Amino acid sequence: MDFTIDIDTGGSFTDGFITAGDRVYQVKVDTTPHDLTVCFLNCIEEGAGQIGISAEELLSRTQVVRYSTTIGTNCLLQRNGPKLGLIATEGFTDTLYASHVSGESAEVLDSIASPGMRVGLKEEVTGSGKPIYPLSEGDVREAVEFLLDSGARSIVISLRNSAVNPSHEQKAKAIIDSEYPRHYLGSVRILTSSAVTAHPDNHIRTCSAVLNAYIHRDMVRYLYRADEALHQRGYRRPLLVVHSSGGAARVAKTTALNTYNSGPVAGLIGCSKIASELYKVKDFVSVDVGGTSVDIGVGLGGKLSAEREPAIEGVPIGLPMVTLGTAGGGGGSIARIDPAAKGVRVGPESAGALPGPVAYDLGGMEPTITDADLVLGYLDPDYFLGGRKRLAKDKAAAAINNLIASGLGLSVEEAAWKIIQTSEDDVSRQIKENIDRKGLKAGNLTLFAFGGGGGTRCCGYASRLGISRVIVFAFNAVASAFGASTMDILHTYERSPRATLRTASGSYPASELKSIGQSIAEMMESAKRDMRGEGFAPEDLTFKLEFGMRGKGGFQWIESPLVQMKNEAEANKLCKLYASRSGKDSGKLTVESITLQAECVTPHYQLPASPEQGPDPQKAKKGTRDVYWGKGFVKTDIYGHDRLRCGNRIEGPAIIESPDTTYVIPKGWTYTVDKYLNGIMEVSRT
Repeated sequence: MDFTIDIDTGGSFTDGFITAGDRVYQVKVDTTPHDLTVCFLNCIEEGAGQIGISAEELLSRTQVVRYSTTIGTNCLLQRNGPKLGLIATEGFTDTLYASHVSGESAEVLDSIASPGMRVGLKEEVTGSGKPIYPLSEGDVREAVEFLLDSGARSIVISLRNSAVNPSHEQKAKAIIDSEYPRHYLGSVRILTSSAVTAHPDNHIRTCSAVLNAYIHRDMVRYLYRADEALHQRGYRRPLLVVHSSGGAARVAKTTALNTYNSGPVAGLIGCSKIASELYKVKDFVSVDVGGTSVDIGVGLGGKLSAEREPAIEGVPIGLPMVTLGTAGGGGGSIARIDPAAKGVRVGPESAGALPGPVAYDLGGMEPTITDADLVLGYLDPDYFLGGRKRLAKDKAAAAINNLIASGLGLSVEEAAWKIIQTSEDDVSRQIKENIDRKGLKAGNLTLFAFGGGGGTRCCGYASRLGISRVIVFAFNAVASAFGASTMDILHTYERSPRATLRTASGSYPASELKSIGQSIAEMMESAKRDMRGEGFAPEDLTFKLEFGMRGKGGFQWIESPLVQMKNEAEANKLCKLYASRSGKDSGKLTVESITLQAECVTPHYQLPASPEQGPDPQKAKKGTRDVYWGKGFVKTDIYGHDRLRCGNRIEGPAIIESPDTTYVIPKGWTYTVDKYLNGIMEVSRT
């Protein structure tokens, strides 16, 4: 039987979702921050062990391996990328082609490519792509010598109007490559902005190239190594890397910036598909509660769309990306006394995978949310990760006592409760902000909760938001890995032709139409060639073509019903679509950008339906445990998640345990297992 393997590396844990027909194997191993290839391979080894075969046999029988990762996200958060040098057009090194840069965006750009590491070149290309001031080889050599002497470990070339005509960027790179061969430059990489994105805005394209170069080194280091490790162990297909735009592609076709936040995006996309296909839910809010943070998604109208010009830490980029909100409320979020508020502050700092919470007994000294959950009785110290890791409850309690409780005059349990309530208050406020931005009302939504801590926190969030229905998944702890399994191969191609589609008099210039048609044909040929590299035939592809058009109705993105542009009739159809969108049906129309998406379907797991077994959950009961519910400890029923069957119904207060996650059911809530073995948590009608 063939397998599929989907792996997601987070800040604390690396998760695996392995399928073989209707069989599913869930894997969770510690993330290894020093080398993410280690946890990637550990996840495969652990999965093979569950199946009862060797990793080599598993990989030899695997159809597809998809991988989502936080490599780029962590690199930006921790500011541990290489020292960057930037070569720009003279006169634009301060503003990077923007009219004004300030606030968060300026701070981020200055921290990544400092003003002292920017050099201007005398050169000019017009907005139509015509070179009018040539590039000097001597100036290029002087620029790169200065940057190398200043310690640059990666150099970005971003010249004005290179989206229309990249010849000056390409010439500068060729000069550097010839003057400084690879063996001389060592690990210094030369990257051009036009190779990252064809976005017509010079500032956005430059920002994209700078952020991409900053995370490129780590992406190359780990992803190529993971790809090679798979091949050494018998896997014969390319490793597919999940992109935050909503698809996946092999490593060689992955721009580093594509991987930013790809794990949380995968979780949101998987959640959206389940919401619409299984539950017919169009509007929802989701929370992915991990070890480091909480990622917040909002689905509207049954669709998730990638933003064309998203922002990362306030910096605009020109690569499409599904965006999420983020809050500091993961299991490893650190709790500290807030002297100003005479209370507790939780996050955004996190203990991460190493040293982790105090209870891990790996050197962590400051209490975290996981430590508080343990003290309150939500977690069983002997059953964490199914018993593979024992938690030190006494050390967690001591840390909370010494650093929180004693300073606030509280008992250890009261302090732990305060940590949880403070975190849930903070995260709920940020969830509401994300909902409000979409123009929705929280009380009308279903909350989908996943991640290792999703089932533990979800009722707390829902109660604060006025949400009465929460859905958690049978594979809750590895939901981002499951989300990766729902993705197909998706390649995006761009051109910025700045071509006239229709003149002011209403004619369609034949030469311009020919130029547009050639651009489309070139992109389609690139797509077919690239998909052959993924192992798919050209006839397996589907295409989506969009035009960025400017006319009297301003700039509009128009999706074309055709994937070609050969004659006036086809051009006229596009003009009518622009008129319908903009309300303006006359005047000159220019095509500034063309985007072609090529998609190829890969194998996906389908959730099977289970027969009804009745409401009685007694066969799943493991025993009881004292749990703190705010006003003291209460003897609480404990259930084994793997023993629950379709139709079982549990009244709160209760705790449901699985090897990888815990579901906390407060008083006034119920948990019902549906036919997909997902959990429906609702406010009790009694």
